[in-house]
Amino acid sequence: MAGLALLGATLPSLVAQSRNARPKSKPRFTLPVRARVKTVKVRRGRWTRIIVHHSGVRSGNAAIYDRGHRSRGMENGLAYHFVIGNGVDSGEGEIEVGSRWLRQIKAGHMRSDQINEVAIGICLVGNFDQVRPTPNQVAPLKELLTYLRHEVVGTHVKVQSHREAHPGHTACPGRYFPVKELQRLSG
Repeated sequence: MAGLALLGATLPSLVAQSRNARPKSKPRFTLPVRARVKTVKVRRGRWTRIIVHHSGVRSGNAAIYDRGHRSRGMENGLAYHFVIGNGVDSGEGEIEVGSRWLRQIKAGHMRSDQINEVAIGICLVGNFDQVRPTPNQVAPLKELLTYLRHEVVGTHVKVQSHREAHPGHTACPGRYFPVKELQRLSG
């Protein structure tokens, strides 16, 4: 239950935003993302899910994970579309945009090619089986989800944790990640 309190008092306003046509607050965390992706052409209906992961390790960033994924044979590198830093190898709450999003190609974050084809992957750096995500990671995640659903891919897109998308096979994004709050974002 303590993980649920992590999202704080702003969650009701976020849930209300997820049901409305447009978010009411001004972007704070997604401004660099918006600038970087403004020329990306996202085909309506291309994406049907957003799946949230944790890295399972304390450190890392998009470049480090990109190298690791390439070394494991992933020709397109970084398996995720977005990475949210924890302050160790990137800024705390910094949203990094992966090349898969910029090129609008399938992800590599799930074992299922069928899911990877239609699911946007977001990874928060950290091992949430050991620690809770910081409020400075959760707030950018909430804003990114709102931005994607209301301004880019549509509110029909379902938001899930990795373990919800692949039940019985993983604990990702960790036992301290506030999954119930994430479920509310999907309506």
